[in-house]
Amino acid sequence: MVKTKSTKIKTTKPNGRQFFANILQAVGAGVVIALIPNALLGELLKFFKEGNELLETIYQLVVLIQSFMAFIIGVLAAHQFKFNGAGATMIGVSTMLGSGAVKITPDGFILNGIGDIINTILVVIIACFLYLILQNKLGSLEMILLPVIIPVVSGIIGLYTLGYVSNVTKGLGHIVHSFTELNPLLMSVLICVTYSLLMVTPISVVAIATAISLSGLGSGAANMGIVAACVTFLFGSIRVNGAGVNLVLIIGAAKMMIPVYFRHLIIAIPLTINGIIGGLIAYFIGIEGTPMSAGFGYTGLVGPINAFNRMSGDPTMNIILLIFGYFIIPFVAAFFVHELCKKFIGKYTDDIYSFEIPKQ
Repeated sequence: MVKTKSTKIKTTKPNGRQFFANILQAVGAGVVIALIPNALLGELLKFFKEGNELLETIYQLVVLIQSFMAFIIGVLAAHQFKFNGAGATMIGVSTMLGSGAVKITPDGFILNGIGDIINTILVVIIACFLYLILQNKLGSLEMILLPVIIPVVSGIIGLYTLGYVSNVTKGLGHIVHSFTELNPLLMSVLICVTYSLLMVTPISVVAIATAISLSGLGSGAANMGIVAACVTFLFGSIRVNGAGVNLVLIIGAAKMMIPVYFRHLIIAIPLTINGIIGGLIAYFIGIEGTPMSAGFGYTGLVGPINAFNRMSGDPTMNIILLIFGYFIIPFVAAFFVHELCKKFIGKYTDDIYSFEIPKQ
């Protein structure tokens, strides 16, 4: 009689540094997967969907995809840890429940945007940690107990921490709001630099703008901060990453570079310089916007269109000014800033912008 050994899927427990690297890598990729469909098609569909049922349906779908960002991040995190399929779904569901993307109301459950990314990270850390310590410890009861323990425990913790974590965004909102009380030039520069530094973090820059009703020149400066962040990472990435990563950055989805930024905080230097330049552009051109347009930069032309609608004078001249303000000056400036940083800052190289795609 031939004896066969029973095999169990073993997950190598990572050290602390690798654990958090896996989480951040999942966040970077998950943000792209969730936000790119709407970034590519959303604004375009707004112009053509009226009266067209198919385009209206597509528009609703690309917006809906965003709401599953937490689930996507959870599944990708599980993939990074090499969890099995069942484990990946548990982590995804846990993250979705605790992210704030699902709101519990007296009438039932509703999707509530993309949730809070900081809380999403917290919940996916808890869920992955629980899975790592409980996997292969419950014997034959594993498939019964784990789907209960992990989503319920990590989900309920996420719901309780959500209110406290969201205070971080509110606090940053108060700081940004204080800038609006300064003279317009200084306000533009400070808001632009702040948004440039925050764009590639888990903090929602759109949430900050809407929380304080950031509009007018302040919104325009915030928009230029997003542009500053995008061009900074684009010129850093262009020599070391593939066409796919660079195309995503050109589109404006710089949040994918969260793990890169956190590994190399020296990138804050070119972000600050480009933020100052962006603030000056916003002030001298007179770029304005709304609270909802403040966190988009040039993605989907949301920023330029809102700015154009608020500019007086000759429309042709305004279009030329916006082309220079959004696309020519920031790109040229970012190129020179990147080259100068490489020349004068020892640890600053192209290689620090390398983005690792999660392995299959």
